[in-house]
Amino acid sequence: MRAVYEKCRELTWPHLKNSTRKQYEENFQRHLLPVFGNSRLHRLSTVELQAYFNSLSPRLSPKTVKLIHGTLRAALNQAIAWEMMTRNPAKGVKLPRKHSVKPPIVLPLIFIRKVIQTVAEPTRSLLILMVFASMRVGEVLALRWKDILPGRIIIDERVYDDEFDDVKTEAGQREVPLDRHGVILRALQAMWERNKKFRKPNDLVFANSVGKPLDRHNLLRRHLKKAAEKLELPDRIDFRSFRTMHASLMRRMGGRLEVARDNMGHAGSTGSITLDVYSKSWWEERVDAVTRVVEAVFTEPEAKEEETNTVTSPKRLHTDGSDGDWEPFWEPQGGNPDQKPM
Repeated sequence: MRAVYEKCRELTWPHLKNSTRKQYEENFQRHLLPVFGNSRLHRLSTVELQAYFNSLSPRLSPKTVKLIHGTLRAALNQAIAWEMMTRNPAKGVKLPRKHSVKPPIVLPLIFIRKVIQTVAEPTRSLLILMVFASMRVGEVLALRWKDILPGRIIIDERVYDDEFDDVKTEAGQREVPLDRHGVILRALQAMWERNKKFRKPNDLVFANSVGKPLDRHNLLRRHLKKAAEKLELPDRIDFRSFRTMHASLMRRMGGRLEVARDNMGHAGSTGSITLDVYSKSWWEERVDAVTRVVEAVFTEPEAKEEETNTVTSPKRLHTDGSDGDWEPFWEPQGGNPDQKPM
């Protein structure tokens, strides 16, 4: 089994997405090699594997057990392709049933705003990009200054544990609009002011002190979880919760499914090829939708009107920045031209 692991690492896993490869590595190192590393392939039996996977419950969740089994099954399938064995004993293993999936956390508008206003930077700006620009956390952390264009953000890269990769799907390579009130833009400006050392086109917008990607786990533990605890929000809230909220806010504000789909980089709203090809959303429609979501979050009444589920037309956004016009930071007035993000 160890030989299969080494050959997979050398020959096939380099072709996988970084996150998948890391998952395979971890499953083998932590779970499979300690038990089966010295096992001969022809002696592996389905009964033996069944007993092993039964032993993982309830210590590990059904989802984790399924991931470990998937890793083993994929490796043994590769061994069959290399003619190292004739059958895959992992195929007949029965796995524990999944627990019922908890519904996604969707916060009331007032609490979305409170989290954004409570959480520390740079997590505050990261959440703004996730909620309003519909970006995944790995896409935000991989964002570079050259990706910030007037009126839009180019998304073509993601990062996971310091390793960069293509976006999750072909549809994930996209452009997302900035809102007309400048909330997303001010979040980017906050990062521009924070990262005075890293302002070249290829530098990361969310860089640490040495120019590397920020650690999502640290941001979650040190910033988001603390803010959630302070506001007495569910302890299972995480970064993915806020990306999910983008779709919910789009529906609440009357946006078409195609608008949410194109903003979020999903392949299709219904799985229909016809819809994917012909039901594209207009750019201005997407800008309007993002702007309405920003207005909803930052104008939600503090008390009574929360129950009415209505949003008043804003005269002033409740943000921490200036409401006046200002020059985009990629067009600085004077200064070193080499410092421009574009």
